[in-house]
Amino acid sequence: MIDANLDYIAQESAFRHIHPGTKLFLALGSLILCLISPTPVVPLISGIIMSLVLILPGRLSPAQYGKILLGPAIFIIMSTIVLLFMLGGGNVIWRFQPVPLIDLSITTESVRISTLTLCRVFGCSVSLFFIALTTPMTDLFNSMKRTRVPIELIDLMMIVYRFIFIFYEQAVEIWQAQVMRLGYSRPTEAVRSFSRLCGMLFISSWNAGEDLVRAMDCRCYNGIFPSLDLAEPIKIKSLITVTIYLAALFGILVVMTPGIMVFL
Repeated sequence: MIDANLDYIAQESAFRHIHPGTKLFLALGSLILCLISPTPVVPLISGIIMSLVLILPGRLSPAQYGKILLGPAIFIIMSTIVLLFMLGGGNVIWRFQPVPLIDLSITTESVRISTLTLCRVFGCSVSLFFIALTTPMTDLFNSMKRTRVPIELIDLMMIVYRFIFIFYEQAVEIWQAQVMRLGYSRPTEAVRSFSRLCGMLFISSWNAGEDLVRAMDCRCYNGIFPSLDLAEPIKIKSLITVTIYLAALFGILVVMTPGIMVFL
């Protein structure tokens, strides 16, 4: 579905025309602060504030945003549960020993580390999603060009990014056709249908690559993919707002952990 396409959401975002450098400064700054924070307070505050920014002024649907966060949320919740039982240290809060060889226990240290990990992943995930949901890939590619990233690497990333959605749509169409023909009704049929799907995708990807080469030759391809840069100049007001926000987060970090300055 097109509404699940992150690039489509970025194109429709209210922050679409803000300079990519400002958005990258905000997201990467928040990401670094979340990673170095030894307490869960800063990542939690950062994740909540940036989520509200995406939903309210960014005009992103809460239901759509919830679906996007669902995948990382399931993964980190499962990882946190594992950390609760794997880590030790501190006082035992809960213990369960069904058999002599199995001892399941939760300690104060495991709760602390699990909570910190959960909040860090939440804050970092929201920071990365802020870039994905407000900055189209074309703007990111143009930003890479301005920072002197090799043009060959950028063109390769553009081709790969374009073909991801083409192959995804082809895979969905083939899979739906197989389901309508009861291709996954039995385990043996499912294995056979999946192998055929992979084979057809390989052939279609090969043909699509050859078509792309012929199309580029017809358009006098000279080694560079031209792209239209629609980014507006950096606005001082936006840059000052982002700087104040990051400075406030850093201030909270210093207040919560006075020894962080020695670490930095």
